[in-house]
This record gives sequence, structure tokens and C-alpha cells, in this order.
Amino acid sequence: MSNSELLNSFKSFDPDIDISLIEKAYNFAQKAHKTQLRHSGDPYISHPLEVAKILASLKLDVSTITTGLLHDTLEDTEASKEDIIAYFGNEVANLVEGVTKLSKIDTYSENKSQAENFRKLILAMSKDIRVLLVKLADRLHNMRTIQFIPNESSRKRIASETLEIYAPLAGRLGMHEFKDELEDLSFQILNPSAYASILNRIEYLKKDKSNLTDKIKSRILEILEEKKIDCTIIGREKKVFSIWNKMQKKQIAFRQLSDIFAYRILVSGINDCYKVLGIIHGRWSAVPGSFKDYLSTPKINNYQSIHTTIVGPERQRVELQIRTEDMDVVAERGIAAHWSYKDTYNLIDHSSSDPINVTWLRDLVDILDSGATSEELLEATKLEIFQDEVFCFTPKGDLIHLPYGSNSIDFAYALHSEIGNKCVGCKINGKSQALFTKIQNGDEIEIITSKSEAPSETWENIVTTAKAQSSIKRYFKKQEKNEFINLGKEILLKTLNVDKEIAQHTLVSLVIHFKKKSNEDLFNSIGRGYIKPREIIKARPKNKLSFFSRYRYRNRNSQKIIDLPLEIKNLQSGVAVHFAECCLPLPNEDIIGIQEKDTGIIIHTRDCKTLTNDYSRSEWITSTWKDTKQNQLFSGRIKVSVKNEAGSLGKLATIIGNNNGNITNLNISEKSNDFFDMIFVIALRDLNHLNFIIEKLKENEIVSDVKRLFID
Repeated sequence: MSNSELLNSFKSFDPDIDISLIEKAYNFAQKAHKTQLRHSGDPYISHPLEVAKILASLKLDVSTITTGLLHDTLEDTEASKEDIIAYFGNEVANLVEGVTKLSKIDTYSENKSQAENFRKLILAMSKDIRVLLVKLADRLHNMRTIQFIPNESSRKRIASETLEIYAPLAGRLGMHEFKDELEDLSFQILNPSAYASILNRIEYLKKDKSNLTDKIKSRILEILEEKKIDCTIIGREKKVFSIWNKMQKKQIAFRQLSDIFAYRILVSGINDCYKVLGIIHGRWSAVPGSFKDYLSTPKINNYQSIHTTIVGPERQRVELQIRTEDMDVVAERGIAAHWSYKDTYNLIDHSSSDPINVTWLRDLVDILDSGATSEELLEATKLEIFQDEVFCFTPKGDLIHLPYGSNSIDFAYALHSEIGNKCVGCKINGKSQALFTKIQNGDEIEIITSKSEAPSETWENIVTTAKAQSSIKRYFKKQEKNEFINLGKEILLKTLNVDKEIAQHTLVSLVIHFKKKSNEDLFNSIGRGYIKPREIIKARPKNKLSFFSRYRYRNRNSQKIIDLPLEIKNLQSGVAVHFAECCLPLPNEDIIGIQEKDTGIIIHTRDCKTLTNDYSRSEWITSTWKDTKQNQLFSGRIKVSVKNEAGSLGKLATIIGNNNGNITNLNISEKSNDFFDMIFVIALRDLNHLNFIIEKLKENEIVSDVKRLFID
């Protein structure tokens, strides 16, 4: 495809699209992927191009489409985030980085790792839902070409992950075209014989009863035209996986399915939807229990339609969906259908402007923020994604969506966790009922609360929703934790022989030593017996300046040449070698040596500012790193801007320690009421180790900025 044909293909989706940015991104991606090939043998650029086209077909914004073209550049090429920022700006760079992180999450693994990866998945979705939209488009094209993956177990693993995770997520976002195709493509890999059997039967029915389906469609259209209803009728082919699912749920054979014939009736307005329903029910008998009105009570993903099944023309059972053309767009494209109308994309922070209801996602983020374990979040995620719904109302008429089988306690927690914690009774449709009474569609529920009440531990086994379960667990965990915190503080006071207050520098010292996130975390560990009094006495700082001394240059520490991991041109025996304090060079980066009188050779990074300011190139001595020993550590310096809140230092120290960094010096300098700067000197293996710790620190919400610090 030539460039002009390529650009015209994007213009066919949206004539007003910024085609220059698309062209720039395509050229960047094509150059980055160079000679890379896919399993099919096609040039790799074909994949991001198809992903971008899928996103363009959804009429998403140009930043999302650009991200589709660039989504594999950080993971699979030499391109860096800085390169993408330079060419496309921060918004696109952050989206590409988000998709890259999402791609590294293995959501189809076992037990604890799967649960932890779910946590990362939900967090990535919550920050910018566009990251998930790009990932869904990426997964859709990969599933369309999955037959080229040579390893059968890999194909099945990807298909299982798609069917269990990504297809339901697409459904929750209202993207039913995505959901249906992902399900069928996955089912074809996981159960090829069942897929082929059902597909053959569908094809046979289409040929055998093609005249009948045309007759049914014509008869319905004729009846509606007689009543002057302007409409479009579309024959809707049942999807293979949908048929299989129904057969499994109802334990019936294919021939027993009664609604193989399905039609969608599209009209111009809501009033016409109800007119069509009245005309059809007046002409043909409705199948009892088949009527569902999602116009007055939309699904949680904003899906709206009227569903009914009739014994229609030719005495055939016919399934009908009646909705407006706008509703049909939302039904197929979901959250993407309203994208052009949004001013902000963070659906978690701006719930009032949600174009589609993402309460389920916000509840999951609340559970994540509450400190729930990864396993609890995994359980909650599956609950929120896979449950059918009931619709109920508050006394003021507000609509509440709940999973099927929910009770009044679930309803109370859906309103607010504090209402749930304090509820003592309820009224359903004006009558007093037990709290565990199951809710039916259309119920009006009033919750009665008392300030002195607290949840019962038995509620955890009664409630259905993830939010209620999480809130109840959180309440009792908080109660238990508070008891251990108070006990731990008492033990620490006695151990340190202090009457009332423990000096702040002592607490900071102990928090860092035991790698805790905060003072409360330290007290909790002591109270639970994880930290013994003898360990506290041993770790107690000797003086209060231990961790708060002003930052100063470390004394240069000469190394024996025999241990020196460097190659230095013309190095003479007996000459001392030091690492420069201004830049603290690390293995894996370019370095240079400077000969100083009475001192020896000082090793700098090649881009150290003191070299250009104080020395000419003629004084530079060629130096390179050799392979370092496993136990050799080197100093690196970083500056972290962090929220001014209790426990900040402990959180940073824990991150550094958990990633095998050892803090050897620390300076804290206040910056403002909200933020302050911390300067750490850390013992590290090499430059990659430093960059890894920097990235881990950036992931924490209390950190606003992290960078390597050089001293002029």
C-alpha cells in the first residue's frame, strides 16, 4: 500500500482526522520496526497499522490512533520514551508507555501471580481507559492472525486469556462487536470441533431456510409500514460462541434452540421503539419471560434496547431487538461511541462526565486503593465482570445496578461503605424486610442506619457484590490493625524506655532499617510480633544525626588496581584511581579519566558538566568498564520529589530496598508545604540497576518526579 492509499484509508473513517500526525507516526513505526517480521512472514509494521485502523474505525481521537501505530515501539524496538515525547508529545508517550506496561502483564498465569497481574491491569485501566482500548484493538488483530503462531500451547494460552479476560472487559465497556469476535476467535482455537460443528449447522440453516428468513423479515416490515413506522430491519446472525454458551447453560441440543432467527429493528426515536413493540405484540404472541426493557433501565455499560421473542410469521420463534440508530452505535462500539464528546479521559477522577457507566471499574479501583490483597482484587474483578444484573431504586428514584442475587446489604454498600457499615434494617417497597432479602428487578429499597452499629462478621458470607465483601473485610482488618498498632507502640515505648513520645529521627531510622512503609506499619509489625524487642535495641540509632545530616560529598575512596573494574589507557603502577563525586559514574555508561596532581586519576561520566567547564579534551584519558564482579557495588545519586505526608520516607526506602538498592546517604530539603525533595546515595550494581529503581519509584503515587542527580 502506498502512503497516499494508506492515508486515504484513515480519511475514510474520519475526513477531519489530523492526517499529518498519522503519517508521521507511521513513518516512525516503520523505521523503528525495520526488518522485523511477524509469524505470518508479513512485515511487522502490518500489525500496528491494522491496530490503528481498528481504532480509527471506532472514530477515536488522533492521539489514540497514533498510539496504535506506536504501541510496540517501546517494547520491541530501540525507540525510547524520550524519542516519542520529542516527536509526538507527552500525551502520546504516556499512552504508549501504558500499553507497553499492559502488554507485559500476564493475566493468564497461576494463583498469586495472576492476582497481582490483575491488580496492575485494573490500575492501568483506571488511569486512562484509552490504554485498554488500544490493548483490545491489539488483541483483536493478534487473534485474527493467531493461526500463524506455530506453538499450539501458546495459541491456547492466548485464546484462554482472551476469552476469560479481554472479551468480558470489552463487553463491560459496551463494545459488543469486539466481544463477539474475540469470543468466536478464541472458541475456534480452544474447541475447534465444537466450533466447526455449530458453524456448519448455522450455514446449513441459512441455506435451508433462506427463503423463510426473507419471508419473516418482509412480513414484519410490511406490518410496520402499514402503521407508518419508518424503520430498518437487519437480520442478525447468531455468533457461534453465543450459541454454544446458551446450549451449555440450558443443557439443550442445537436443534432445541428456539431463537436461531434474530432481527434488529432500528427506528429514529424512543417513542417509536415502544410503538413498534406494541404493534408486534398486538400481531403476534410474545414468548413468556422473554421481554426485557433496557430503554428505561440501561445496562451498566449504557446498553439500551428492547428485547422480546415472539411466535412470529410461519409459526417460527423470532428474537427481536428494538432500538434507535444511536443506541445501535453504542451497543456495538460502547464507550468508543461517545469518545469525541469527552473533554477529559480519566474516567475514575471525573465520574460526573462519564459518557458510559464505569461504576464497576471505579469500585475496583476503590478496592485496590483500600489495600486489598491481590487475591481479593482478582475475585472482585471476576465478580464485577461476569455477573448479570438487577435494577433497583432508592426512595428518591435513583437507579442502582447490582449483580443478580444481591440483597439489601449489597444495596447499602453500593450507596456508600459507611451506610453499609451502619445499616440495621431495610424497607423493600415500603415494607420492613430482613437485610439478607434478595432484591428483585424494580424494587425500591430504603436503608435504615444507626450510628452505634457496626457490620457483623457473618455478612461477608451473605453479600454478593465485590464492593460489599471488600468493605466488610476492610472494616474488620482496620479494627484488628488498630489494635496491633496500639500494642506495637506500647511495646516500642517500653523497649526504648520512653514515657510518651518517640523521637521522629528514631522512628525514621527504624522504619528504614526494617523496610516499612510508615510509622503505623512499623507499630503493626511490632504488635504482631514480627519485630522482636532485641531487634529494635540492636537497630536503634546511636545519635539523631544518623539519617538527617546535611548532604556532603563522600570522601573519595581509592580502590586497589587489582580490583578495579576499569581499563585505563597507559595506567601506571601505583597511581590511585577515584570515582568523581560530581557524577558518580556507574558500569554500563561511557566514562573518561582525568589526571589530577597529587590525587591520581578521577573517573567521570563522559557527559559530566565539570569536564566541559574545567578541562580540555587533551587532558581526557581513555577509560572503559570491564566486567564487574557479582558483589561489586557502586554509588549512584538520585533526587526524588515526594508528597509531604507521613510515611513518605519509609515508602521510598522500602521500594529501594525491595529492589536490591542500599541507601548509604540521605539528605532531606523542604521544597513546599505539599512536596519536598530527598537526595539519596545508593549502592548499586550498574546504570541499569539505577534506572530500574528510578522507574519503580515513579510508579508510586506519592512521587512527583525522580531523576539522577549530578553536582556541578
